[in-house]
Formats: sequence, C-alpha cells, structure tokens
Amino acid sequence: MISNQFQFQNLKRIKGIIFDLDGTLTVPCMNFQILRERLGISQGIDVLREIKKWDTVENKRAHKIIYEFELEARNIMQIQSGTINLLEFMEQNKLLKAIHSRNSLENIKYFVDHVKPYKFDHLVGRDESVEPKPHPSGSHEISKNLNLQPDQFLFVGDSIDDVTTSKSFGSISCLLLNETNRKHATSADFSVESFTELQNLLREHLVCNNTSSINVNSKQ
Repeated sequence: MISNQFQFQNLKRIKGIIFDLDGTLTVPCMNFQILRERLGISQGIDVLREIKKWDTVENKRAHKIIYEFELEARNIMQIQSGTINLLEFMEQNKLLKAIHSRNSLENIKYFVDHVKPYKFDHLVGRDESVEPKPHPSGSHEISKNLNLQPDQFLFVGDSIDDVTTSKSFGSISCLLLNETNRKHATSADFSVESFTELQNLLREHLVCNNTSSINVNSKQ
C-alpha cells in the first residue's frame, strides 16, 4: 500500500464506491495502442473526444472499430482477483456500488451479469449523455442518483484518468496497482496492490452507516 499522506480516518465517511471497469474490476487485457493504430489516432489524443469531431461516416466507422476491439476483450474477460469477496463485503456493510467507465453500457452490463447475485446501484458508460472520463460528469450523475455527496465516495481505478476523475469529482481516490501504472502511485490518495488489501483497509478504518463497527463476517 502506498499513501500520499492520506489520512485513513477519512474512510469513515465513505458510503459508496465507484469503480472503473477495464483493468480494475477486470484483469487488464486491452492493448489500447492497437486500437489507436486501427483508428489512426496518435498517443496523447483522447480517442472518444477525437472521433466526436469526425463526420458521420468516419464516426460510425470508428465506433465499429471500437466495438469490435472491446468485443475481443470481452470474449477473454477475467474478473479481477478479490472482486467477489469485496462485493460481498460491501453488501454486508451496506456500501453502495457504482461503475463509471469509458466502455459501453452493453459491456458494463455484460460484466455485471457475470458477478450475480451482486448488484450495482448505478452504471455510467460512454453511451450516457455525459462527457467521458476524465471529466467527472458521469460520477456526478452517480452521486445525484445515489443521493450521496462526492466526498462520501471512494473512486477505485487503474489509470491516471481515474485518479484525475476522482479528484475533479471530489472523492477519495484509490489506484489499483499493476505493472504499468506504478509511476502514478503517489498521484492517488492511496494505492493498493489488490482488492484484498483494499478490503482489509476498509474493514480497519470504515464505520458503516447503520452500525458502530464493521461487519467482520465477510469472506477473506
């Protein structure tokens, strides 16, 4: 665990967690450089914002390429280790669950179907009428729908865009570390190696809505 001078007692106010999808709730498997090559978009240019500028024909072609790219990833999707235990822990302790992703709502729902019976309280994908991450409008939509303030959320993701979204939104940011994102570890409020580590931190520091102490009966 890496902390950027984060005061972990601040976790006591958390009543919900917003998750990124790809590389966070699922094991990283998308090579976005391949997608950029297929689209002809250089590194450093936001793909979704760029194709919005294209004419109707080119925009439609781009969305078809993105859909096929995401379908390839979906067909080999692996749920991140520790996800089911963390979702069980959240349900036992009445923590709300949401997903804010740049992926399509179709693919988000595909993931949700694979973690049943656990349910998410709100989903935001790129199909929504909001600006894509790192713009925080999708997280604000979640906040409004779940009737919570931004600082009552923990935002968990695996990219600097997720950290930026969280900070712009006003939530606590947590980076799930992998072999490619460690250079951003200190950009988040804190970083963890696994969902098991995150669950242990929540168990240690969180005081839930309707109880004076954390439910310790969650799976390890």
